[in-house]
Amino acid sequence: MGLDHVGLHVRDRERSAAFYGEHFGLTERVHEDPGMLILSDAEGSLLALFERPRPEPPGDHFHFGVRLGSPDDVRAARERFRAAGMDEHEWQESGPTRVQVLDPDGYRVELYAF
Repeated sequence: MGLDHVGLHVRDRERSAAFYGEHFGLTERVHEDPGMLILSDAEGSLLALFERPRPEPPGDHFHFGVRLGSPDDVRAARERFRAAGMDEHEWQESGPTRVQVLDPDGYRVELYAF
């Protein structure tokens, strides 16, 4: 079994779609209706966005991760995030190399590699 998709409640799905498109390659709109927008990347990863006026804030440990090919890929992503002015939530070099950033609704997204 492999993880197929993640669903998030967001305040503005177009703003979130732009964020995930620009920074994570989720640019293809595979489904859209008044209640939901599903984005995909070239590898078939899916992200469902459900617009809510005031989504509940995510809990302290809620996050989702994207595994990259190497620690150097994580470092390069970190530099792209910094250049874009994104808020870095956490950085780690030992064990898995990982960086966590915050999306427009405060969800933590982690990129990591061993």
